[in-house]
Amino acid sequence: MKILPHKPPFLLVDKIIDLTENSIVGVKNVTMNEFFFIGHFPREPIMPGVLQIEALAQVGGILVLNKLSHPELYSTYFLKIDKVKFKQKIVPGDIIIFQVDLLESMKRGIVHMKGKGYVNNKLVVEAEVVAKIVKNYE
Repeated sequence: MKILPHKPPFLLVDKIIDLTENSIVGVKNVTMNEFFFIGHFPREPIMPGVLQIEALAQVGGILVLNKLSHPELYSTYFLKIDKVKFKQKIVPGDIIIFQVDLLESMKRGIVHMKGKGYVNNKLVVEAEVVAKIVKNYE
């Protein structure tokens, strides 16, 4: 919460379990009390695909912002989302493990990452994300 500008209910990362120079592993516990389950197929609750990608990108955002001396002064914005694949429904009770790797070093505030999400060691979502790191104006 100190690094990402997101706050609940839109903070979609519960914890980081591994962080290296070029990769990160984060966890999202999917519970029935998530705000989006109220209206997203109430009889068959499924985590929306766009929020799966957002969670993946938030994990990647921590990887990138962690490299800055004052990460709380910056935000990350999508420039491109590519090669997205949803392999399986994500439902309440699932624990998503996101693995995000840098594909290229950050240049002029632009970063290219690839992320994968796993539930029970099975690939459920993947995408490549290009994002821009921007200093916030106060």
